[in-house]
Amino acid sequence: MIRKVTLSLLAAVLVAGTVTAVPASAATKISNGVACSKVNATTKVSGYSYKCAKNTMVKNSKLTWLSVECLAAIKSYDAAIKAKTDLANVADQTASLDADLATATAALTKTSAALDAAKAQITKSRTTLNVTTNPTEKLALSNAISKLANAILILTTSRSKLDSQVKDLMSKKALLASAPEQLASNVTDSQASANLLCAKGF
Repeated sequence: MIRKVTLSLLAAVLVAGTVTAVPASAATKISNGVACSKVNATTKVSGYSYKCAKNTMVKNSKLTWLSVECLAAIKSYDAAIKAKTDLANVADQTASLDADLATATAALTKTSAALDAAKAQITKSRTTLNVTTNPTEKLALSNAISKLANAILILTTSRSKLDSQVKDLMSKKALLASAPEQLASNVTDSQASANLLCAKGF
């Protein structure tokens, strides 16, 4: 009888142990979307790093483990959204560029005309200098030619700078015109990447 009771107790203990013991393989595996409690806590699983944080792409999200790749993708998505938002006033920026471009173009036209006039004048003065025999006129023409040569040098430099400015403004305007479409594409691409890298179980 005693032996029978002992065996019954032993069996009960083994059954209880079987029910309460949790095999290591049954423990919750850390991956994207698995709940966590300590914000900014980090861990590594099979060589992959995870951080306890909220997925800002999910409305009313709670703390879950997110892989560092997922977090980087979310950061890229947020940056793409910000860039698109910052460019909301494309019309205002385009108008500002147009005004700058008009000013620079007008200045370039005026400078080019002045340069052409100076070149024509210096050619005329040199021709007159070569044929005149009047010492006073020769001196005056020489001084005029010297000033014209200096003016041509200054005007040439100014025209070059204005030409570069006009080209730069035109490039910026072209880039601005294509920016909304490009930024929208960036948002779509970064969102798709984030959704892929933040998928539950990854």
